[in-house]
Amino acid sequence: MRNLIVPILLILVSCTGTTQSTRGIVSGYYPGWRWYDRGKLVRPDNLDYSKYQVINYAFLDVTADGSLRLTDPFADKSLLLGPINYGKAPAGYDRSKDLGNPAYHRTGRRFSDYAHKHRVKFVVSIGGWMHSGNFSTVAATPVKRAQFAAQCARIVRLYNLDGIDIDWEYPGDEARGGQATDRQNFTLLLQQVRKALDGLEPQLGRQLLLSIACGASPKRIAGIDWPQVSPLVDNVNLMSYSFYGHWDRISNHNAPLFPPRNATQPGYSCSEAVQNLLDWGVPADRVSMGLAFYGRTQLTQGTSGLHVHGLGLPDSIAFSRNGATPSYFEIVKRINEGMYYYRWDEVAQVPYLSGKEGIPSFVSFDDPQSITLKAQFAKSRNLHGVVIWDITADYLETSPGSKVVAETPLANAVKAVFSTQAPAVPAVLATTTICIFPNPSANGYLQIFTSAVDRARTNLAIYTTNGEKIHADSYTEATHRLDISALPAGPYLVQVQRGNEEPVLVRVVKQ
Repeated sequence: MRNLIVPILLILVSCTGTTQSTRGIVSGYYPGWRWYDRGKLVRPDNLDYSKYQVINYAFLDVTADGSLRLTDPFADKSLLLGPINYGKAPAGYDRSKDLGNPAYHRTGRRFSDYAHKHRVKFVVSIGGWMHSGNFSTVAATPVKRAQFAAQCARIVRLYNLDGIDIDWEYPGDEARGGQATDRQNFTLLLQQVRKALDGLEPQLGRQLLLSIACGASPKRIAGIDWPQVSPLVDNVNLMSYSFYGHWDRISNHNAPLFPPRNATQPGYSCSEAVQNLLDWGVPADRVSMGLAFYGRTQLTQGTSGLHVHGLGLPDSIAFSRNGATPSYFEIVKRINEGMYYYRWDEVAQVPYLSGKEGIPSFVSFDDPQSITLKAQFAKSRNLHGVVIWDITADYLETSPGSKVVAETPLANAVKAVFSTQAPAVPAVLATTTICIFPNPSANGYLQIFTSAVDRARTNLAIYTTNGEKIHADSYTEATHRLDISALPAGPYLVQVQRGNEEPVLVRVVKQ
């Protein structure tokens, strides 16, 4: 990847003081706007850096000419450059979206200063859902690509960064200003940024990271030219969450580890998304599986629960601040107030909440148990690690409004998995898992997904309930589409055998 080799001596005196393994890395996004929350409870000076190796600050905006600008000048400048010295700063400085001037800030209190003190790398992320609209235009023009890369190099120096994270949501998405040429142009943009970072490395005396955030659906993964992109980046932050939400007709999980029973889209689970990325040839040690420290809510028709009809609306009554994506600390508060029944889905391997006393509220979220499983999954697949959105969300106070942090249970669970005294891997991850969905099938198709550490030939057979074999197939892919549209409606038995393992028999129904 590197065009220039940084002398070993310079690496040893880098700001973090260490070189890092390419596996077991815990990265986390810190959204600048979260700085204001709960009386600035989670600030750079009181963040628990022991839980992370990389922090990604989100987000900077990209303009139509390839320049960068801040999204919240007061927060961004205060965090990236340190507290503003109003005795030196000109009028309106804290409202201007320029990148800032260190001369107008108090020294030694940048976010990167705190991170580096704790030997944690600090990266700025560009784009995100709200600020990706100009990427297609910028990536399409050589002059604008060069301007963008130069701006990336500039903020590395300005904010004392360890790299750049590009979160283009999403290349090729016409609904968000994308075009067919984005696939090629994204590669060209990354090449330009990689070259700019490589040129800085000898001057700064440390390696600089280039990472990208990637949508987890099969369509978003296919929108990137992975054979060209993989060698350019150090890490791919896979956004393996927001698979289902209040926009779906039926309530389902935000981030299921395995496909849920009534999954409506193939590839819409953490395990499938990881496998899809690996199948595109992305090396495992460059893949970070996304962990959601937030949930999603949905108002339901009648009694709430999993796989029931929804109203197409989030629960903004119980979660007035943000019903669509409540943070973990907000969900814990509602659980402690006794508003919900806690349930665990043995198929998807994640929890959910259903409202008590007829409250039509469904909440999908992750807790320490499911986060532990997901981190163990990432570790068992030898991935680069995990990436968290977002790291402020699991800071629990001793009591609501106390402004005193009691614990960070989700981050604690992740750290335990990647520590030297990691918990034992449960059987659901240590053995092959066969997922068949949707079941029942309304459209005449079944998806067969095999989650295993390695690939092996899989034999599949369909039987009537009387034991008559009516179909047989064999394949090596992790995901297989089974067409049962020609079969009469009713129950059938599907047998799946991976390699020499014991066959798995599942009863399915064609509607």
